Amino acid sequence: MEMKAESPVSLKTKAIVEERLTEEQCQELFQRLFPNGLDDPSLVQKLAPEGWERSPLVLVYHPTVEQVYEETMRFRHNLRRLRRKTPPPEEEPQITFDALRREMPVDAPNPAKECADLLGCCLWDLFADNHDVCTAEGVLVDLGSFRAAAGFIADFRHRRIHSEARLTERREYIEFYLGTWMVRHRADLTPVYELIFRRMQQLGLDWRYVHPRLMLVDLRPLHEALESENVPEAVRYNPTENYWRERRDAARDAEVAELRRNLDEAYKESVEEARQDPPPATVRAYQRVYGRFPSGWPPECEGENNG
Repeated sequence: MEMKAESPVSLKTKAIVEERLTEEQCQELFQRLFPNGLDDPSLVQKLAPEGWERSPLVLVYHPTVEQVYEETMRFRHNLRRLRRKTPPPEEEPQITFDALRREMPVDAPNPAKECADLLGCCLWDLFADNHDVCTAEGVLVDLGSFRAAAGFIADFRHRRIHSEARLTERREYIEFYLGTWMVRHRADLTPVYELIFRRMQQLGLDWRYVHPRLMLVDLRPLHEALESENVPEAVRYNPTENYWRERRDAARDAEVAELRRNLDEAYKESVEEARQDPPPATVRAYQRVYGRFPSGWPPECEGENNG
């Protein structure tokens, strides 16, 4: 049993747009988006004309103690909401503001590296995270799974630093996995997305918003099939073992059903919050560049009329 982020809307869109760019074509496309790579010094100047150290974007990699404390408490709150219950105090260690202040490292900003890394994470936010990017001809720019997309962006980010032999190893993918998910609240990233969207627009690319959603995948049937694949039926059957297996499966089924209900309810709440709150930075940036909201915004729950 595992959870993954996926969306029926995104899957439907990908089924309609059957044609996809090859990985080589995706590489060529990214080269056209950023001809001088993500470590181009002019990108720092465009995003932080008064200097990276004076830019609000510096907080992405050098947050304040207040920001880190707020992030920690928000993460705990989200976990409680997913569990639908508050754990006993003894199960949840206390986090104090003073302790965070003492433990936080103090590093000097590295403008070129941090700007390139931030651009890479924002590219993941737009080209992965279940969103859809299409060419002017309607061909899908599909970088693959979350991890594959992170590996692709890592290759593009580091190709002028690492040798060709290491380029295919993709050991740096973790830098861009899940994009800005952990840091997007530290600064307004709209200017970064806007820069990317302007370059996408110049190449005739369009973007479809897909609201994030966690889906539960129960892998037990696959595991059971693999375990019993080469075992004869007469050997597999054991009345006592079958009885206890059915008891365990029933308990696990109830657990899975409850978790799915919690995930569905959390998704509905998230959609409603998105409708009430201002659009996210990705949507705001798209609207500024394209002059309209992207397809898929505002988000809707399943069964609602997409109009």
